[in-house]
Amino acid sequence: MPIATPLPSEAEPLHRVSVDQILYRLREMFGEDRARLATGDNFKVVDETERVVAFPHNLQELTEILKLAESERWRVIPAGAGTWLTIGNRPVQFQLVVSTAKMNQVLEYEPADLTATVQAGCSLVEFNEQAAKHRQFIPLDPFGDASSTLGGIIASASSGPLRCAYGTPRDWLIGIRVVHPNGGTTKAGGKVVKNVAGYDLCKLYTGSFGSLAVIAEMSFKLRALPPAEKTLVFYAADSESLCWLALRISDSDVQPAAMELITPVADSSLPIDSRRFALALRFLNEAETIEFQLNEASLIGHDFDKTVLSDADAEAFWTVYHETETDDRWAFSLRLSVLPAELNDVLKDVTMLLPQTSCRAHAANGVLRVVAKE
Repeated sequence: MPIATPLPSEAEPLHRVSVDQILYRLREMFGEDRARLATGDNFKVVDETERVVAFPHNLQELTEILKLAESERWRVIPAGAGTWLTIGNRPVQFQLVVSTAKMNQVLEYEPADLTATVQAGCSLVEFNEQAAKHRQFIPLDPFGDASSTLGGIIASASSGPLRCAYGTPRDWLIGIRVVHPNGGTTKAGGKVVKNVAGYDLCKLYTGSFGSLAVIAEMSFKLRALPPAEKTLVFYAADSESLCWLALRISDSDVQPAAMELITPVADSSLPIDSRRFALALRFLNEAETIEFQLNEASLIGHDFDKTVLSDADAEAFWTVYHETETDDRWAFSLRLSVLPAELNDVLKDVTMLLPQTSCRAHAANGVLRVVAKE
């Protein structure tokens, strides 16, 4: 039941069945609210005009729907909120989208142990709002819609600027339960941080885009919520000097939670000087520690124009930065991974070969994102 369906010449012939038939069978077996016909951009994968979406509410229903799909030879695409269905090697043909968006419960949360187990449809934003009451959070900030589910984040291995300090989704996932196309389940890891026995299947399913199984439940380790934050932005007329500065900062005692390199954009909505190259550093820590970090970073980059954003501007900057990453205006979005020391050379090559593109990069680890308008 892969999300990356083989090309038509290589694939098994698609079992012909009407949309109405699939919808009828699902509603007959599971209830009217467990399936609906989606149109427009809702759960859209390629250019289909309509699609059937099933919404199991629990693990049992998910297994039964997948069993039914296998017995009827329906090709299935797993989904969460449907925000990342258009990326990667999209399927050529499919008949049913199975969304875990209604499986959105927090099954267990132990603030004293800094661990939580959630269903795949639980959104990161909603869980972190709950965890914030205990001054805790899952330290992930993937690009995309705020409705993104934790299952979708794990399946797509989505990460954002905070990977500079906190890593990627695979670093915080400690347990997982998945459902296979035949309805069988597999469980890996556990609900405690120290899980070292056997194969680490959590990392296998992270970034699998639903090609191996449908993610149903996950266990995460959590982090204490930082009490304060500040954002420092350096400016330069070229990328080379800022790439050099990023390397200097990475080799120093300065420990930003995020370090993003941004190329000039004529019509940027970011609340910074978008006419120049910018290096944005976000610090999350105790107020005294942040003050020390800001001073150290400023000393390292004393030759650069720089500004410390106000709290309001910093919040607006990171919000807009996330939202514009997946803007509908982009004709394409390409992610490249290079060594941090080679980031400037790759930036120059991209600018030369694709002069109409805009680039952003996780400067600390060399992940470069290239986008362009239609």
